[in-house]
Amino acid sequence: MATLTQQNTTSYTTTNSTSWLTIYKNFVAKADFNRIGWAATALAIQGCILSPVLLLTMSYFNGGDWQFLVSMLAFLAVLVPVLAAMPVNYIFRSFAVSLVLHLAIILINIL
Repeated sequence: MATLTQQNTTSYTTTNSTSWLTIYKNFVAKADFNRIGWAATALAIQGCILSPVLLLTMSYFNGGDWQFLVSMLAFLAVLVPVLAAMPVNYIFRSFAVSLVLHLAIILINIL
């Protein structure tokens, strides 16, 4: 007669600590539903805050032409994923790169 219990059972452990990458992927998966809102927010921050502040610091501290070129290319790097209707993941990545570039150029001008 056979036994009713199984010998090979696997134990599953759950951990409450997750990596930031897992949290980011879960957030992006949920944010894809509101892609238009995130795209509009990224463009509004880019076009209404970052670019004017950069242009003001360039005019006040005599910034170079290369700064204008880099800032406009960074702005286009955000605009292309938005107009191409790409997922939010690409919009977030391009906005993060553009934000870092704009802030770096602003700090270069000020310092």
